[in-house]
Amino acid sequence: MYQKDVEKLKNQVARNLKSSAQSYYDIGIKVFHKARIGSWVDFQPAIGNLAISIELLLKAVIARKAIRMLYSNLPAEAQLLLCYPEVLSKEHNSTSYLNDMKCFAYKAIELDKAITLFHHLFPELKQEYKQFFNSLATIRNISVHASVPGFQRYELDRIAYFATRLFASVSELDGYFSFKVENETNQFLKLYTDAQIKKVNAALDEARAVVKQGKLSEPNPPSEDWETIDETCPVCSNTGSYSGETEDNSDEDGLHLIFQCESFSCEACGLKLDDYEELILANMETYLDRDDENDIEQWVYENGPFDHDEMW
Repeated sequence: MYQKDVEKLKNQVARNLKSSAQSYYDIGIKVFHKARIGSWVDFQPAIGNLAISIELLLKAVIARKAIRMLYSNLPAEAQLLLCYPEVLSKEHNSTSYLNDMKCFAYKAIELDKAITLFHHLFPELKQEYKQFFNSLATIRNISVHASVPGFQRYELDRIAYFATRLFASVSELDGYFSFKVENETNQFLKLYTDAQIKKVNAALDEARAVVKQGKLSEPNPPSEDWETIDETCPVCSNTGSYSGETEDNSDEDGLHLIFQCESFSCEACGLKLDDYEELILANMETYLDRDDENDIEQWVYENGPFDHDEMW
């Protein structure tokens, strides 16, 4: 009989988190633009507010789509209420649990857990934001609890860029999280993208110059783990390597391995592309099949057998 109460709780918590995320973002991006004009004076408040806005956005998504996962220490009674509200009678003391969850009397999950859940809820965004998320927790903690060293000011542009992109991406996938990019921020996004294009073109030109001058070094050694995969360098045709992550996928034809590319390097010509967006700009691969029979056998050996019948 508590289905409507749980739905109301979910909507209220998601709405409050979404509103707070937007407020922190608005403050952070305003301070960010001010810091850029002021030659990067007082840039730490911008980093702190933008990082917090991202964490709140992730938790708002979780609250909307899987509210049980938002809390880390729920008693069994509260878990029962969220997961099976239809089985509870009016004698169950649900009101106190609903109020406690609404007021966050129970501890919410940490940022790293929120990131993991977000990857599951929006897997199409995982590859694009994984590297950024990997560094977010560290810079967030420093900006909120300590002093960010001056040499880390470059993080500000990166956080402003990815925070804005993330809000926009979530809005595109779920209209509940509506978001509008202001003109000043749009101009910054263009400048940031132009700088990325310039960096990638410079990396390609430098590698081509090495090839033209005949100054090639020894190629990359063979890859021997699941975090790298060998692939022909587009500049010098020697063996380079992608860094990234191997994931498995199963269907009626059995087990498949897919490599999600995050960066590329070639020791022969020196080409180095640092992240997913640079791979896109260089027209490089971002996904590779890893269905070699030996790879699949080794994967099964390390991760356990795949039982197709059990899956279906």
